[in-house]
Amino acid sequence: MIALALSGCAIPGKALRSGIDFGEDGPRVWVAGPWEAIVPATDVDDVVDQLCPAVMALEHAREHDDGWEYCGLLYTGGGMTYASAPSPLSRDKPGPSGIKSCRIPAMVRDPQHDAQVLSDYHSHPWPDSPLSANDAALRSQRWSIRIQFDTRCHVYKLVPHVGEPVPGEVYERVGKTWRPTSIIRVEDKPAGLVQPPLSDGR
Repeated sequence: MIALALSGCAIPGKALRSGIDFGEDGPRVWVAGPWEAIVPATDVDDVVDQLCPAVMALEHAREHDDGWEYCGLLYTGGGMTYASAPSPLSRDKPGPSGIKSCRIPAMVRDPQHDAQVLSDYHSHPWPDSPLSANDAALRSQRWSIRIQFDTRCHVYKLVPHVGEPVPGEVYERVGKTWRPTSIIRVEDKPAGLVQPPLSDGR
């Protein structure tokens, strides 16, 4: 469980409600949907573009080593794409740390839609914080796409191709397009070692 202790230099932000916006069902984390801060859309990228500003308005989301990561889900239902509320639940010990994590939700609770999960998303509480090896490692992949962003709203997309003999792909959101930036070679997938794009087809 995350310790929800207040930081001594806390930046005011909106609070989510444990047991309403997120919670635990045994060992699994659930998140509620749809999140009222995000306008649903037919195009998933229109939803992705709203995530960072909404998450960065939450408590402790921008507090660097004293901050929290938030994890949520993107899902479809009734022909639209929605974002769940994010969860700050973590296995990290309380206190300042240069390593943060949040537990990837296993399910979304939306009483209005038959939710089909597309992707997880998570925040980093620092600026200029790209995908780490832990973010990209196979053990961290629950869904087929992962979205990540930092306090400056650099938004990244990982397509890990779990179980496929092809490299993982990393993209950065630039304007309204995704620009390929890196790959994860097949042999590097377990460790999540991100490489610049290679030209020999590996």
